[in-house]
Amino acid sequence: MAEQQWQRLVDSVEGAFSLEVPAGWQGDVRTLRVGQLTRRAVRAVSPDGSVRLSLHDPDLPAFYEPSSGMFVTPGVHQLMPFVPAETFLPQYLQQRFGAAPGFTIGAVVDEPDLVRDTVQRAAERGFQVRPTAASAEFSFTDQGRPVAALMMCSTTSFGPTWAADVFAVFAVGGSRPDRALLLHALLSERTNAQWQAGENQLFANQQAINAQQSQQWMNVMTQGHNQRMGDIAAAGMANTAMHNDRMAMGQAATDAYLDRLNQPVAGFGDGGGAPGLDQQHQSINAIREEETVRTASGDDVQVEAGADRYFVDERNRTWVGAQGNVQANDFTAAGLNPDDYQEGQIRR
Repeated sequence: MAEQQWQRLVDSVEGAFSLEVPAGWQGDVRTLRVGQLTRRAVRAVSPDGSVRLSLHDPDLPAFYEPSSGMFVTPGVHQLMPFVPAETFLPQYLQQRFGAAPGFTIGAVVDEPDLVRDTVQRAAERGFQVRPTAASAEFSFTDQGRPVAALMMCSTTSFGPTWAADVFAVFAVGGSRPDRALLLHALLSERTNAQWQAGENQLFANQQAINAQQSQQWMNVMTQGHNQRMGDIAAAGMANTAMHNDRMAMGQAATDAYLDRLNQPVAGFGDGGGAPGLDQQHQSINAIREEETVRTASGDDVQVEAGADRYFVDERNRTWVGAQGNVQANDFTAAGLNPDDYQEGQIRR
């Protein structure tokens, strides 16, 4: 038997990769771009059309672990926990060929050679990966002709992301699929180093642009935040100044009013003078059965008469009256915090 002769087919779109197929075969080898991702597609057929090769499925999305926190683009990415090849493969076959007449799947077996090749290629590029690989024979009927096929599948974890890939050989007319042909084709695939260097540079440039845009955005956000904080501070200072001015004006008016009240009025009462403010309060308090207590800060609080001592919470002007000695435990027993209350001075 003559030794098999091979020919190398090159990506017709970007020259990104190449692979070997039997000499004389027709093939379509190309790179497809889906968003920022690249996909490979290989289709090749023997001269008599009885054997076909199909490597890669450009419709397969890039997978992200649900815990990765990534936002996905439908049709390009998909959130899904990592699936080993021996599980992924029969599910994929059922989805792609399950509707074909006479579809059946054989046993799923491991493919250690494909695992080793995946690890070696990743190591050459400085990556550590966790691949799995499996294969299965399957059959169906296409336009009345029996088709026997062999598909190999790999699923490779990169950590938060993982990828699935498929490779198949189809034999039309009753012959068995050629496993050696499939392995030779997929293991002969090589990436163009010059193309890869260009892709790496594009990625680095995009990362730099993204970093620059992120920094610009952060600068804008920081400037906006600082401006808002400055505006708030300025408004707060202006409001505080206005409040202080109003309080000063109110205090001045109150002082003037109290001064007038404390001035004697000729012809009224003994000695021709009117009772002062304290005297008026005493009279009013006697009628109302109240006392006036001056707090530590100088404010007056009206309280119910009858206690010897009064303690005031100046935050809300609530008060507590007591007879004789008062301990902190007395407040605690009443459900009050003794630190909130200061003793006031009864004005009489």
